[in-house]
Amino acid sequence: MKKIPWEKIARPNQMAPPGDWNIWLILAGRGFGKTRSAAETIRKWAADKLYKRIALISNTIQEARQVMVEGESGLLSIIDEEEELEFLPSRRLLRWPSGALATLYGAENYEQLRGPQFDAAWIDEFAKFQHPRETFEQLSFSLRLGKKPRAILTTTPRPIQFIRDLMERNDVVTVRGTSLENIENLSPTFLKQLEYLRGTRLESQEIYAEIVDDQQNTLWSWEDVENCYKSPPHFLKNIVIGIDPAITSNAESDETGIIVSGMDGQGKGYVLDDLSISASPEIWAKRVVEAYHRYSAKLVVIESNIGGELLPSLLHSFDNSIKLKTVYAHKSKIARAEPIVILYQKKMIFHARTFHKLEMQMVTYEPKSKSPDRLDAMVWAMTELFNISNDSGMPSVFIV
Repeated sequence: MKKIPWEKIARPNQMAPPGDWNIWLILAGRGFGKTRSAAETIRKWAADKLYKRIALISNTIQEARQVMVEGESGLLSIIDEEEELEFLPSRRLLRWPSGALATLYGAENYEQLRGPQFDAAWIDEFAKFQHPRETFEQLSFSLRLGKKPRAILTTTPRPIQFIRDLMERNDVVTVRGTSLENIENLSPTFLKQLEYLRGTRLESQEIYAEIVDDQQNTLWSWEDVENCYKSPPHFLKNIVIGIDPAITSNAESDETGIIVSGMDGQGKGYVLDDLSISASPEIWAKRVVEAYHRYSAKLVVIESNIGGELLPSLLHSFDNSIKLKTVYAHKSKIARAEPIVILYQKKMIFHARTFHKLEMQMVTYEPKSKSPDRLDAMVWAMTELFNISNDSGMPSVFIV
């Protein structure tokens, strides 16, 4: 099927900017069309033999493949049927008839960029990288082929200094855009969800692409979260699953927060997995039971202000051997979370990988915000792991 030429359907700020630039920074909200803009530009560069060795970098190799190559707006999806673009997954390689090659990389292993050479690159969602600056710097040393190496950076913003530094550079062209610019191509479901974000920091950042700095009345700072990544040791002495159950299970219900956390022999806590889901109690209970055995957990902690003994009974109906502890929210969410915030600040709690939705709740939750299901589940799990007293609010397990 012959596709409509990109030049005829793209908005002006989706086209590669004119002028003498080295980096095109597309800083835009979700659904703006960042991926399509970058993919169409890379496609043209390769087909016209403008660039021959291209790096495609995402947070992980899997995300590079799923979004940049095979996604709805990825390189394989935007070509015409008669176009020949060969994808070799085992080699992480795309090959155009022009001879141009694009190789996939994951920012989690940014040291792999140390050896290769490129004349062009596309980095996607770099604001979520654990090491955005280091990844970009490593790529910069590799962009040494051709007369005019160029890079495209696409991301929804976060208030990290690296983004501000890029925007100050003379060789960077920054394009800003909002999700609503592409409203005719966004699903009704997505647009309905935007109503729940109205007036929040999340709306400013994720929809309007504003760089939202920390506010005084939020618990976690961006710095707390951005510095909390660390791989857990192979052996953890204790693993707990925290659950914050949703009140209802219809289409508009909150999610049930399900967070798997562990503690090592040095008393350091780790968020291992986020299995939160919007589903009926039967479905999320089954997910908890499966995680309990997969992670060899020792305990499931479930908030029982809602559901009383019904939810523990439901879990035991799937597996009666599971060890359960019911907890009750006598204090406010803020009061329960404060000792956990202190543990993050003291570098006592780490994340095994990026948990974007959990982390967004951590840095955006304010007292009048929507109930933070994932955050609550994490707080319950860590409260148990660090043996924090409900009376004192201080951890009794606190090994530095």
